[in-house]
Amino acid sequence: MSRAGLGRLGLWLQLRSSPSGAISRPDAPEGDGPLLLLYVAADAVSASAPVVKQLQASRPDLRILQLPALRGDNKTNMRAARALMSQTRPDAILLLGYQMPTALVVTAKQNDVPVFLAEARLQNKTGTWGLRSSARRTLLRALDAIMVPDEASQNMIIRMGADPGRVELTGPVAEIKDPPGCTEAERNGFAQLLSGRHAWLAADIPESEEQIVLAAHRAAMRQSHRALLFLAPRDPGRIDPLAEMLEAQGLIVSRRSLDEEPVEESHVMITDGPTEMGLWYRLAPVTYAGGTLSGCDTADFHPFEPAALGSAIVHGPNVTQNITQWQQLDGANAARVVANAGELAATMAEFTQPDVIAHIASNAWTVSTGGAEVTQRIAAPVLAALSKDRA
Repeated sequence: MSRAGLGRLGLWLQLRSSPSGAISRPDAPEGDGPLLLLYVAADAVSASAPVVKQLQASRPDLRILQLPALRGDNKTNMRAARALMSQTRPDAILLLGYQMPTALVVTAKQNDVPVFLAEARLQNKTGTWGLRSSARRTLLRALDAIMVPDEASQNMIIRMGADPGRVELTGPVAEIKDPPGCTEAERNGFAQLLSGRHAWLAADIPESEEQIVLAAHRAAMRQSHRALLFLAPRDPGRIDPLAEMLEAQGLIVSRRSLDEEPVEESHVMITDGPTEMGLWYRLAPVTYAGGTLSGCDTADFHPFEPAALGSAIVHGPNVTQNITQWQQLDGANAARVVANAGELAATMAEFTQPDVIAHIASNAWTVSTGGAEVTQRIAAPVLAALSKDRA
């Protein structure tokens, strides 16, 4: 890539400035180890800590300088980036997330500094960065490695002009969340009672979705007449009214609050509300996230909990809590999104077949438990470049 070609690609790199507008020297960490410049876009903030931890665990002498956010215009962008490069003399640059600090990439390549991009989620982006297609292709070809979290992003960034040989599908950087526990003897006892029956869990269900869930269960029972619903109402005060309503509709109900067990004839097992979720996640191969159809989901339901315990997740379009985790699951085909009550019923009927949900459940488990492996894969080319530079 020529210097002229690089110089045409510009984006303001915001650095700390003095009152006069002059760029001050960034405070690079002290030490003799290699220096890594880290730029974290807004969509990758949750990924930065696990990646940094992995890098520093693998290379204790590594110095990391995180750059501030980008804002401003294009007027003095290249001057700012060149000043940064001259003042810090980094050994490598790691970009996390979708936003591309173009001037930084351009100036790095002019100085033969390797640049790596990771955690760029492109499935819902235009992918232009304000650049024409030829400039975008040139910019992507300047990157030493591109590590994307999902197949949609992989396909898009290759279409945008990235070298396929430099694009790696790593999976997303996911937080590691310990799933809720349960008593193993109790789980074994319930598993024996189920005796191969299909079961699914409606978790954290608000009153506004009770009828929607029951309609979905009837659809499941039409495909598998022995299907059992674990119904976890958001409000424990709804347990007894729910039981009375279901029984009036001809359904046989068991209540955890009365220490009842799901006998062979039971259609619905009403849980103690939000308690003992670790038990129900382990018993149900499918979990619906309550409130995500009606738009009243809560932070009490964390999608990585059922995912880590092998339960395939179904949710509506109205997620407002744990958004990053939902994006990770959806992007990795690790959850099924339904638009309305009819789609929920159709999905629950479809999900009575074990082979249908196995792939989704496996992907969900990988996303929710694979954080360490993903950070290792992101760190590997960065560490290799640092070792090469110091050799």
